[in-house]
Amino acid sequence: MSRITYSALALAMAASMAQAAPREFAEQRPLNAEARLSVRNVAGVIQVEAWDKASLDIAAQLADNVEKLDITGGPGDLRLEVKTKKSDRYGPYDDTQLHLRVPAGVALTLDGTSADLVVRGLKGALVARTVSGDVQIEVNSKLVNAQTVSGDLTVRAPFAVDTKVSTVSGDADVEGPSGALSAESVSGDVRVEGGSFSRLELKSVSGDVDIHAAAAPDAVVKAESLSGDVRFDAPAALSAEVTLKTFSGEKRCDFEGVSPTSDGKRTVLRLGEGRGNVVLTSFSGDVSLSKR
Repeated sequence: MSRITYSALALAMAASMAQAAPREFAEQRPLNAEARLSVRNVAGVIQVEAWDKASLDIAAQLADNVEKLDITGGPGDLRLEVKTKKSDRYGPYDDTQLHLRVPAGVALTLDGTSADLVVRGLKGALVARTVSGDVQIEVNSKLVNAQTVSGDLTVRAPFAVDTKVSTVSGDADVEGPSGALSAESVSGDVRVEGGSFSRLELKSVSGDVDIHAAAAPDAVVKAESLSGDVRFDAPAALSAEVTLKTFSGEKRCDFEGVSPTSDGKRTVLRLGEGRGNVVLTSFSGDVSLSKR
């Protein structure tokens, strides 16, 4: 091959690599301390961190198939959307990285398709949804809603009082909340460690369910799995009527001084004044109530 041909080939490869390389994008926009912010990215990562400035800081790497980062609205209600070129609307999608810094009090909504979501330090309400990706949350928000179809969920939210978590193919690991919590997975484990819950609803189809938490005096706790174990590590002062149900597994209770009634598949016992209601159910796994 001639030197000219080699040169032409090298130039073509360089041009191709330059065209495929992600484009850098950086911008700041005014954003009120308690504004609403919504962000959508089809593929890649949305990473959000709280800071102490009344502005939105954007540092992005836009994939080659991105037409633009569309920014609309104003300081009280701002929307960001990664828009792909019309010829690429139906995929496959290249990864676009969005790294955002926002005021801590912002009410944040994230939407992804094939994107991982990461949020740290937020105090405002949070909704984080993606289809194929992991969700990692470490926030001080009171309201948290996290969803993914194919991915793991990790939530650390010590001040949350209303929490909803769901995944289809992945584990759900929740630490810190109190108040009301619902968490579910189809093919993964569900683990909850938190404060005092007033309402707790946990479900898994083919995974284990583990609870390490306290319950308010009138709490309602329902935890179930089809083919996994269900375990509740409860405080010694638990006051509730407890029902343990399993069809082909074992039932176990570590609380002394109670007189349970049982019909083989169901065991009912009263702890303390019995003000709350706890139901632990598994079809083909073990069910246990242990005392801390």
